[in-house]
Amino acid sequence: MKKISLIIGAVLLLAVVLFYNFGGLDVYLLNKMNRSALPEKYKSYQNIDSTKSITFGHHEIKLMWESYTPIQHFISSEGNVIVVTNEIPKDRNQKEVGTDGEMGSTRFYMDYHFYKLDKDGNIIDRYTYKSTRGNWNELLFGDFIVNYNKRYYKTWIKDGDTIRKPMIAQNEDLKWSEEEQKNQYYKIVENADDYFGENNRDEERITYYMNGKWYQWYTNVKLSSGIYGRVNPGYNNNLFGVEDFGRRELDPNRFPNIMPVYFQRTELNKFTSSASGGGISNTSKSWDGDLYCQLLVQGDTLKFKKAMFFNENYTTEKFYNTKGKDIQKLKAELEKEYAPYLFFSDKSLNFQLFTTNQNKLYIIKPIK
Repeated sequence: MKKISLIIGAVLLLAVVLFYNFGGLDVYLLNKMNRSALPEKYKSYQNIDSTKSITFGHHEIKLMWESYTPIQHFISSEGNVIVVTNEIPKDRNQKEVGTDGEMGSTRFYMDYHFYKLDKDGNIIDRYTYKSTRGNWNELLFGDFIVNYNKRYYKTWIKDGDTIRKPMIAQNEDLKWSEEEQKNQYYKIVENADDYFGENNRDEERITYYMNGKWYQWYTNVKLSSGIYGRVNPGYNNNLFGVEDFGRRELDPNRFPNIMPVYFQRTELNKFTSSASGGGISNTSKSWDGDLYCQLLVQGDTLKFKKAMFFNENYTTEKFYNTKGKDIQKLKAELEKEYAPYLFFSDKSLNFQLFTTNQNKLYIIKPIK
């Protein structure tokens, strides 16, 4: 009888261990033990993801733009802030639009919205470019909107003109000598204000801006590949100083006016990722919760919260094990690893930009 009891006990213990490790009992128990109540002083913090404007002191923050892909923004030579968003069209052939971009292919049908803001953050001009399969490539190059496939540019950023202006073609018939082509190449690299190279099978094409004019130069001579490795400036307009949220190499304490003050755990979740090729699946846990922060703008403090989750694996383990106000000690690491917020201000502007998501953009203005 004693032996039978021991066997039953061992079976039950094994069942508990298996259920704990694979059946979710560990997550269930940890969630039950997570009984920490949010301190009273954080209950007034407002959800930053709200579409409603939030007033704090003499300032107001408002979600101004949302976009299908990351929003672009930069300051023009005229001192205006240019913002570019895009969206899937609603007023075109929905069958074509619906199948566009399938299987990871290029999405051709998009509406691109360009906004021009003055120093007070007021929209003073706007322009919409409706891309199609036949004409889908208008990019920002400094103070110009450039389409290097169709060989034209627009000066809307400088003067509000949306008329297409042709570029000057050079060596399109590829009759320049090898020496002439090499000399031209080095001239572009050394003197052009902006340039972008494309390396095709039989010939190469460089679009560049020099001495107040746009050119498109063709060459069939094998030249240094350095010019082709240059990042296209048309895709990297970001006043926050990062290319996208996948590259978070921010300087330590990049935003001294923003402080994460508390992390409230709400729910523990377990995820299992399937491995291909007969590999071993990986299981990990993450704490879902809310990150409470304070943003200081000219003496006024915005107290906001945003949803966050921290995984137990790799470099994020320290955040997974952190709770409550201990998150304050990880400010620099948190900003580098997650970029939970981004902020931009400039002494020439009477407003600031803020975001917690690369596809959203908030504007902060003083209340008049």
